[in-house]
Amino acid sequence: MKIDQPASSATPLIRPAKSGSASASSAGAAGSSKDAAQVSARVHALPGSRGGDFDAARVAAIREDIRAGRYQVNPERIADGLMDSVRDLLDPGKNP
Repeated sequence: MKIDQPASSATPLIRPAKSGSASASSAGAAGSSKDAAQVSARVHALPGSRGGDFDAARVAAIREDIRAGRYQVNPERIADGLMDSVRDLLDPGKNP
């Protein structure tokens, strides 16, 4: 996928219902959409969640660096960030 293509609209994934009835399938879809909305709201309410905040100038600069072949991924920094996130999640003092 090219970075400058607009993203397609997100559609929720629907798991197939265990019973063969169409009403069970549509009820499951409605329930999973409601659950997804609740989870999303809870994630955005977490401390440190940035919600919709982003730096448009930084995004444009990164996009230009990628286009020009100057963008470099630092796997150590990514790994360190992931480890910090896992430590935060596993720390019983930080999680209610």
